[in-house]
Amino acid sequence: MWPKAPTQWIDGGTLYISIPFTWNLPDVKMQVSHTLFPHVIVGGPAVKLMPRFFDEIDKVEVQDNYPGVLQKVNPMATRTTTGCPNKCKFCGIGEGRIEPGGIVELDDWKDLPILCDNNLFAASEAHFDRVMDRLEKWGWCDFNQGVDARRLNKHHAERIARVKKPMIRLALDSLKYVDQWARAYTLLRKFKIAKHNIRSYALIGFDSTPEEAWHRCELIQSHGVKALPMWFHALDALQKNIVTTKQRALGWNEEERKAIMQWYYKHRGERRYTNIKIAS
Repeated sequence: MWPKAPTQWIDGGTLYISIPFTWNLPDVKMQVSHTLFPHVIVGGPAVKLMPRFFDEIDKVEVQDNYPGVLQKVNPMATRTTTGCPNKCKFCGIGEGRIEPGGIVELDDWKDLPILCDNNLFAASEAHFDRVMDRLEKWGWCDFNQGVDARRLNKHHAERIARVKKPMIRLALDSLKYVDQWARAYTLLRKFKIAKHNIRSYALIGFDSTPEEAWHRCELIQSHGVKALPMWFHALDALQKNIVTTKQRALGWNEEERKAIMQWYYKHRGERRYTNIKIAS
């Protein structure tokens, strides 16, 4: 249900474009340079990260207050909080570039089952309970942005389990968080959340070697959880899936990048680093 390109719509003779990724920016810039629309409004995460990208095009205006824009991207998606108290160096949220630091609980939100909160578990228990009360009525939910396994507690797991079909995505972005990830997984399973409804992101190419990245993905899958490796892009990357000089210094190249992505998403190729041993 998520588009693989910027989302566009027309309102009152104005062309609106919501741009999710910075590597979409060059193509959008080319498009709006030749469009016949006299007024174009652009927004979205990519524009927040690079707000001056369209400065030389007079008919383009940067704006970020169109009501219901998230539902134009995905009609089943919503947010109940903004921001994140974490300050992860690989992310533009906690660093304050896309959203201010800290967590802000919304008084109300579109009552929909796909959650795009950056860090819902950082919200108060009262807010979390309000969110789960609504999701129980849907009978299913999707924690689409992933959740902070370090913050997941017994109360979170118990409330999530009340939803008949929850899809929850953990994250294991470093081996130093293995114990906290395993604790979160154990809590979810304790409350009978099915293994096939648990996924886990794994950031790769940020500060990890290929072997370490494979190790984390194998550890995730050893628990019966689908591993979802996510290739790190710099916050100003204008090309997708490029292996940078810093990543090459960690041992990455295009062959290594494709190998891990194709193995876990398409089951193609072969498993690398077969000497990896997973601690029980």
